[in-house]
Amino acid sequence: MMKKTRTLLFCLLLFFVLIVSLPLILPLNSYKPQLEKRLSTLLQAKVQLENIEFTYQPLPFFALNGIKIDEGAGKIEQIRIPLNFFNLFKYGKSLKNVEVEGVHLSPALAFSLPKRFAALEQDRITLGDVVLTKASVILEQGELGPIDGVMKFAQNGAMADLQLADKQGHIEVHLKPKGDNVGLTVQATSWELPLGYPIVFERLYMSGEGSPEGLVIDDIRGESYGGVLSGKAQLTKQTEWNLQGQLVAKGVHTEPLSKIFSPATFVSGRMDAEAQFNYRAADYLKLFAHPAIDAQFLVREGAVHNLDLVAQLRAGETPAGRGGQTRFDTLKGKMVMRDRSVQLQSMVLEAGKFNAQGAVQTGGSTLNGAVSARLKAGVLVISNQIRIGGNLTSPTLSSGSAARGGALPSPTEMIETPL
Repeated sequence: MMKKTRTLLFCLLLFFVLIVSLPLILPLNSYKPQLEKRLSTLLQAKVQLENIEFTYQPLPFFALNGIKIDEGAGKIEQIRIPLNFFNLFKYGKSLKNVEVEGVHLSPALAFSLPKRFAALEQDRITLGDVVLTKASVILEQGELGPIDGVMKFAQNGAMADLQLADKQGHIEVHLKPKGDNVGLTVQATSWELPLGYPIVFERLYMSGEGSPEGLVIDDIRGESYGGVLSGKAQLTKQTEWNLQGQLVAKGVHTEPLSKIFSPATFVSGRMDAEAQFNYRAADYLKLFAHPAIDAQFLVREGAVHNLDLVAQLRAGETPAGRGGQTRFDTLKGKMVMRDRSVQLQSMVLEAGKFNAQGAVQTGGSTLNGAVSARLKAGVLVISNQIRIGGNLTSPTLSSGSAARGGALPSPTEMIETPL
């Protein structure tokens, strides 16, 4: 019994030594034509290999280097195939634990991969989960990526799901075949969406459908600054990239949100809003460099901080100074964002016996605008126009009087609205 056991162990050891030594004996690059043909069949494209090598560390694996697909439509820096018992015994039929590094694909090739895998019914090599690192999509200018992920396949060998995620764990993307197109779902937590301003979403879910012509996102749901969001969007590419869509927000805390645009002169309260956005750029990587957003908003039971309009109105022609706040029951208006300029137009502030109408604009670190204010106290009614100027950290107020011939222009005249 002991003799048989030793013989078995000796045979296994000999087999292992033979397998490990085989790559050192065989001329691996002589198999390039066969591998190129097999990969070409798998990807339904012309594939060329630069070379094949074998390494023992960190674990034994074959490396296919410098893969070119369809004369530059795509390239892969390296495919690693581990030397394990499963891959040896299933040679030519199935592979597991394959790793692919440095994937660079054109949009057309990337979107066609699920269809190419599904079209291959015979002579198929079934794959387990394929780990992707440094994957990106080649654009006319620059690349979209890199990002890491896992490509999953069904039992029949067709592509089932492509999972992508950032290293910080803030965003996860799923791509699944959907006819000739690709179904898309995005889930994110504590994620700063690149809208041109550092707006953070506590939670965000998006789903839609992509094709080489563009992307339609028909369901957007999320939470941001204590409020809930919903909306739709569409990304297209003709002569330039164009992203447009709508968002509806309810119950948003305006204090942290407004501080993004104006850190000292900000607004507190709860806001409902409806916004339309439209981003355009020749280069996808610069798509969010020029924000273009129009929004109607209503803020309830809050205050404008570092601006005391009531004190200024009571002071008449004497400047009331800086600081303080203007409390309100409701504040509504329209916000227009163009590049780094934010305009608040057609604003109406209601606070009991005090009300004001006006428009304000910020650009860089400056703040300017005009407000028509009215305060009723018993039979006495005080009304005047107030000019707002200075920088965002230290705004100044001054009053104008028509009786003295120094009336200010109306708020709608003072703030231009280039839509």
